[in-house]
Amino acid sequence: MKSIYTKLVVVFISVIILSLVLTFFIASKYFLKNIIAEVQGDLNEVGENFISIYQNEGKDEIQTTLNILSKNYSITIYDHSNKVIVKNNAPKNIKVKEESIRSVLNGQYFPKIISDPSDKHPYVVGIPFERNSENYALFIQPNFERGFFKMHRILFFSLLTTLIIGSITFLFVAKLLAKPIKALTVATNEVAKGNYDVRVAVNRKDEIGFLASHFNVMTEKLGKLEEMRSEFVSNVSHEIQSPLTSIKGFAKVLKNKELVDEKREYYISIIEEETERLSILSERLLKLASLDSDQHPFEPTTYHLDEQIRKVIVALEPHWERKKLQLILNLPQTKIVADRLLLEQVWINLLQNAFKYSNIGGIISVDIIDQPHECSVIIKDNGIGISKENIERIFERFFQADQSRHKHGTGLGLSIVQKIIEMHEAKIMVNSTIGEGTSFTVILPKS
Repeated sequence: MKSIYTKLVVVFISVIILSLVLTFFIASKYFLKNIIAEVQGDLNEVGENFISIYQNEGKDEIQTTLNILSKNYSITIYDHSNKVIVKNNAPKNIKVKEESIRSVLNGQYFPKIISDPSDKHPYVVGIPFERNSENYALFIQPNFERGFFKMHRILFFSLLTTLIIGSITFLFVAKLLAKPIKALTVATNEVAKGNYDVRVAVNRKDEIGFLASHFNVMTEKLGKLEEMRSEFVSNVSHEIQSPLTSIKGFAKVLKNKELVDEKREYYISIIEEETERLSILSERLLKLASLDSDQHPFEPTTYHLDEQIRKVIVALEPHWERKKLQLILNLPQTKIVADRLLLEQVWINLLQNAFKYSNIGGIISVDIIDQPHECSVIIKDNGIGISKENIERIFERFFQADQSRHKHGTGLGLSIVQKIIEMHEAKIMVNSTIGEGTSFTVILPKS
């Protein structure tokens, strides 16, 4: 598998090479199209001027002119027998064929079409002329060693230098870009192995830094989730093992045929309680699993919240009658849009907690505060209360603030309440004082 660094380098160099080739091709085409006509025009002009000098001046003037022109032009004159009679010392890059010479001696210009890029020798001009009634042919071509005609090579080497410098620079930049990505790759491999303590040290303000920052947050949350999972499994195992041990022990005792009826009934009642506890535990675990999966049905409807709370209180009458609790209700008529069954579970769990941790003859108050866009439900008791350090943990699964009553609960009721409240985009607040009581406030949006 190719690394992102290799891919970046290959793609960059490929793009640069393609761009340079296209640039060179386009520049060359532009150069040919615009320069050939200009060069041939200059060659014709210089050639005509030299012919005029050759026809009218003496040998000394002709030689002086040749020497001057040899710096920039190669000049050759042929007589009617194709013999060279005049030439300067400038180097010739293009050899003129004999048929071209004869064509010019016969009065034709070379090339036939001026500024034709398809011609094999676009930088050679042949001009026919007469002197003393004799036909001559002058061929002139530029000195290709001059800087003007090195443009192709200059352009090529300039582009090649750009490619080399750009590639080296990009290799360095690509390495800097790939370095944090490699670090993220190593870190993700560690996470895949179950190591959630790994962190990526990337101090950048760009997208890669943003990704690394979120990766660190993710691993931190995964670590906490793994810790919670381990604790959850441990708690579930303990919660299931405890009643099973009781049931198993008392079942063995019941095998004793000499056991008196009174104790037999007592042990059977304990087994029934532990069985009921297991049933409630499994029911709540399934409930939480369903709520956590985000697949639990959520069916909001419009209904009267006050009527729902009254029905729940009536259904729980045995719980508060047993302790002779006094209930104070302030439930004005209130309509909301919510999932009726899910919220019913919230009121059942909160009221059961209030009844459970209230003293005999205690007072329970339930109030609805109706406002235009939201409503609040306050369930308050004057029971044993919760310490400040425990308030922060009461929504944790299997946590129970009152350890002395551990066997009477599962520690999942408030976790279910919190999950349902989150599903409704609502809020729940707790206020408690040891020895004075506890109040739960649920704030629900009306729609």
